[in-house]
Amino acid sequence: MLKRIQKQRDNDAASSQVHKKRLRESNENSHELSNHEEAYEDVNTNIEKPRNTRGRTILPDIWGLDHGEKLTVKFNSLNQCVDDGELEYFCGTVARKKELTPLEFFDWRKVPATTKDKIWDVIRSKFDFTPNRKQWVLSEVGKCLRIFKHSLYVEYFNKYSTLAELKANPDSRTDPNQWGKLVEKWYSAQWQNKSGKGKDIRSHMKMPHTSGTISYARRAEAEFRKNRRRPNRIKIFLKYHKHKDGSDVSSESAATLEKIEQLLTIDEEKCETSEANEAIVPLKEDAISKVLGPDKNGRA
Repeated sequence: MLKRIQKQRDNDAASSQVHKKRLRESNENSHELSNHEEAYEDVNTNIEKPRNTRGRTILPDIWGLDHGEKLTVKFNSLNQCVDDGELEYFCGTVARKKELTPLEFFDWRKVPATTKDKIWDVIRSKFDFTPNRKQWVLSEVGKCLRIFKHSLYVEYFNKYSTLAELKANPDSRTDPNQWGKLVEKWYSAQWQNKSGKGKDIRSHMKMPHTSGTISYARRAEAEFRKNRRRPNRIKIFLKYHKHKDGSDVSSESAATLEKIEQLLTIDEEKCETSEANEAIVPLKEDAISKVLGPDKNGRA
């Protein structure tokens, strides 16, 4: 099983290179389209194409590893996972496993230590890393659980008109008792107040990032593998607060990024020579902090 997963890793890497080559060739040849082909494209631009969507991530190969088989995973010096995403995806499957992860707690920090220890043991049985990775791993499961509960809320809360109906129609991935406790919380004043504040904050967001589900630490590692030079967090921040073509996501974002770029030359020397250069970490005096203010703690 372990050899099959490693072979899949190699195949994925090879496929990625082939895909990039084909994209380059496609771009180089795109100007050679004949007038007939251009006209054909124009006619078909208004035809709605089916949307390809990825199914739920379940990672059967990793769950099916033989006893004693473990996957290697890379962390940087600041305990940030920088592998190809397998560990993060696996944490997501753990967060959605009703036998392991409870839904009833408002806050991940309130989940009993015994439950977290069980989750840690399961993940550590599949991946080869040292005990000092526990904090990151459990924090990642907590984040994935929060995302999972939010997805359930979005899918189900407005689907039924009453709490009784909602309770009677649990998601198949959840335990019915846990589901009942979860949806009761959705109807509580505390949850509604929290949800309202979250919506208000998101409505005022002017600088969404464009990194998707991939962390800045993984983005920095990918840049390092490509260029053999590790970027500082300012470069990563600038790159992933713009669209792929380099255009700005909003006028407010453009103005903010311009201010950061004006300070970049001075701060680059500080970041490049810093020991923190190996990871994406908050620096109190860099251009980002000067423009946006100090970093705020994330949620566990």
